[in-house]
Amino acid sequence: METKKEQINETEKAPLLSRAEAAAVDDIAAAQERMTREPRAGNPGGKRGKYNISPERREEINKKLEVLRKQAEIRKKIAVAKKELDWRKKNESIRYYAVKSDGTAIGPHKKQDAFHRFKYQIRIASGGNRSGKSTAGINEDVAHALGYRPWIDPTDADHKVNVRVPNKGLICGESFQEQVKKVILPKLLGDPEKGVPGAIPTNLLADVKRNPQGVITYIRLTNGSEIFLQSYDQDVDLFESADYDWVHFDEPPPRSIWVAVQRGLTDRMAPAWLTMTPLKEPWLYDEVYKREDCKVIYFDIEDNLNFGLSRKGIDQFSSSLTEDEKEARLRGRYFHLTGLVYKTYGDVHRIKRSKLFPQGVPRHYALWMHIDCHPRKPHHAVYVAIGPDRRKIVCGELKNSDSLNRIEPFCEALKVYEDTVLKRPHDSIERLIDPLSGTPNPVGEGLSIWDEFDRCGFTCRTGSKNREAGILLMQNELKHDEELKIFPNLYVLDDLVGVDFELRHYIWDDHTNKKSEDRKDQLQTPRKKHDDFLEGIHRILLAGADYEDIGEEDGEPTPAPAAGANPFTHY
Repeated sequence: METKKEQINETEKAPLLSRAEAAAVDDIAAAQERMTREPRAGNPGGKRGKYNISPERREEINKKLEVLRKQAEIRKKIAVAKKELDWRKKNESIRYYAVKSDGTAIGPHKKQDAFHRFKYQIRIASGGNRSGKSTAGINEDVAHALGYRPWIDPTDADHKVNVRVPNKGLICGESFQEQVKKVILPKLLGDPEKGVPGAIPTNLLADVKRNPQGVITYIRLTNGSEIFLQSYDQDVDLFESADYDWVHFDEPPPRSIWVAVQRGLTDRMAPAWLTMTPLKEPWLYDEVYKREDCKVIYFDIEDNLNFGLSRKGIDQFSSSLTEDEKEARLRGRYFHLTGLVYKTYGDVHRIKRSKLFPQGVPRHYALWMHIDCHPRKPHHAVYVAIGPDRRKIVCGELKNSDSLNRIEPFCEALKVYEDTVLKRPHDSIERLIDPLSGTPNPVGEGLSIWDEFDRCGFTCRTGSKNREAGILLMQNELKHDEELKIFPNLYVLDDLVGVDFELRHYIWDDHTNKKSEDRKDQLQTPRKKHDDFLEGIHRILLAGADYEDIGEEDGEPTPAPAAGANPFTHY
């Protein structure tokens, strides 16, 4: 049997006749038919009449007639194929990934394709509005229920999904009446009002069930796979005690619901994926984004250009947003971090302690420390080392673990830390302390906090109060440009969890007062949160901490880096 492709190729080969030529051939064919009839009266001998034609002309006519018949057959087959294609687009749209209301098929864009192919336990499509993240999530849901990805070629390794079939999956949205009913279900089952087909093939849909409000909460396919739908406005208890083979969270879930659902995935080591615009639930950024078994891919609204959005639509939406809103709503960056003070800080500033200071901080490095003291919350200490190349390394951190926040136990812990981790003599460290340390210690004997530390062997100079200047200095130290071979002047050792967390969460304060927003001289100030270690680094920089050449008794000089490498990290 000829394939559709062969039929189309044959059509292209066949010479097409114009309307006039076709009419002429019809006339000739009629003449040919009359010619073969019984001889007419008055012409008993059957001599050639005006309709008689030569054998050569007859052969030519027969060839043209054969071409016309073949074209008619091919056109008929193409019409059948087109009808089949239209049916598939309406009833099996997932074959084409997505189909618009005008019947145009839309394949996955680059980041959607990558999202489906990642082999992580947790996948996050952190995307702006209309970036295609929900479509990716729903198609992955249906692919798991089917056991394969219909839009990927069967010869591709990622066509088949590593999941048992039939299986049981869960899709969670923010609310039944809004998110589930208006977003998730139309993508699963189709939207008749908009004329957009759903991802589930209609001939594979076996059964649905609805809640009292009429919203579908259960879908069963003909292969036995089940899809349950729940919303974040339900009680947490309803998410407990259920086992699933996969789960999809459309928009950020509350932590309590995430934990409850994770319990149901543990036994089967089932995967989870999140498709979300990160405007809520900042706990996800700290607890899930950083996990080793989690892969985050950022969907930018630009990724969906010509895959569902036009340039005019993107520009119109973008024009209505502030710069910080654009980070979340266009680029998928967490909104609670859009006002970051240290936006240039990242993995480029991290370096392994085992590589740089395997035997502690060398004696020839300058070493500074700062104590950030608090009457009520734990005291914090941070250490900064400065090497011969005058690059600064945040090399130590310690928080008072004493339940009463007493100074003496904290000082003992600091001495142990300096002996075992930094491996530096106590008298080789320059020490600063919070300028508020003159405040009487509420758990002391009428002494100030400065007096208490001094009595324990930590005699410190008070640091500067100029926070804004400290921020500017630190921003300058963190600057880098890989293309221009400009490397940071400040690094953070990889085991300093507290310093790293504060650098990634230290944000400018919100100006909720409109009059303040409109004032041109309004001074932007950081939020007084996540700054206990950072204030110490600011004050060390403000104190002019620098390297002093005192010899290199404790080790050999740092080897020269390879050509083109970072002169400090050597890679």
